[in-house]
Amino acid sequence: MENTDADGSAMTARHFVRQSDDEYAKREKMIPAKERRKYGQLVTSLILLVLLGLFISSQANNPNMNWSVTAEFMFHPVILSGIQVTLALAVVAMLLSIVIAFGIALMIQSRNKVASWAGRVYVWFFRGVPALVQVLLWYNLAVLFPTIFGFDTNTLISGFTAGLIALTLAESGYMAEIIRGGIISVPPGQSDAGISLGLTRNETLRRIVLPQTIRVIIPPTGNQFIGMLKATSLVAFIGGSDLLTRVQLIYGQNFKILPLLIVAVLWYLILVTVASIGQHYLEQYLNASQPGARQARKKARHSKNVPASVESEGSAL
Repeated sequence: MENTDADGSAMTARHFVRQSDDEYAKREKMIPAKERRKYGQLVTSLILLVLLGLFISSQANNPNMNWSVTAEFMFHPVILSGIQVTLALAVVAMLLSIVIAFGIALMIQSRNKVASWAGRVYVWFFRGVPALVQVLLWYNLAVLFPTIFGFDTNTLISGFTAGLIALTLAESGYMAEIIRGGIISVPPGQSDAGISLGLTRNETLRRIVLPQTIRVIIPPTGNQFIGMLKATSLVAFIGGSDLLTRVQLIYGQNFKILPLLIVAVLWYLILVTVASIGQHYLEQYLNASQPGARQARKKARHSKNVPASVESEGSAL
């Protein structure tokens, strides 16, 4: 389309046309910014590496460490059986505590004031009493109740059973607050919307609230499980046959205390590392299952290849 000026000559409206080719050419000729070298990080890393190397060298050449003893008992059958007991204690106690904590969290959130009060008292008590004290209390329950349902209490409650009960109850107090925090993180309007659509309160909880709650509580739950792996060492005080108990039994015979404690340290680090990796991938899986997550990842990959300004101009056109 052409416009005419006062003389009647044709005037092309070039200022209404975007010269995109020229703009792209200019952008390609832009000088990329150079990243500033971070000398402080380099110096700090070098210092830390030197200190770490000195520490490893000092311990590797220390004749009092007896690394041969550590290597000998690292995969000893007694140690491996203790690891199995540690894993069984951690997994079973964590699962039971989640089940109990879910009920306690619902009690606290209930409109029934008596149930809410009872749930808060439960959390107050089992979070307030140290786990080690609970382990000792349950192990010595026979002092109060010599028999339970006609059975000898000492026979029913062994070291493993006492540790399992104590760790479950202690952990359920913390997990109840974690689950309750996940429930209240869901906006109340979503529950109201579910009820307005004809869902019952239980269906609203199961279909709307819980799926969002699980995604919120996974990170703190994983952290609590890692803490549970380490807390299983408390049952060593009552001979619970866990990893630390087996280590103590062995160094009680050969008096190689430090090398065998190193064995326990290495295995606890291995268990915690595996649990941390599992938590990481579980969080990634749950985040990927959320609506819009795949589109966001595709957009992020696309933005790496196309400048954000170009993309915005293209969408505007």
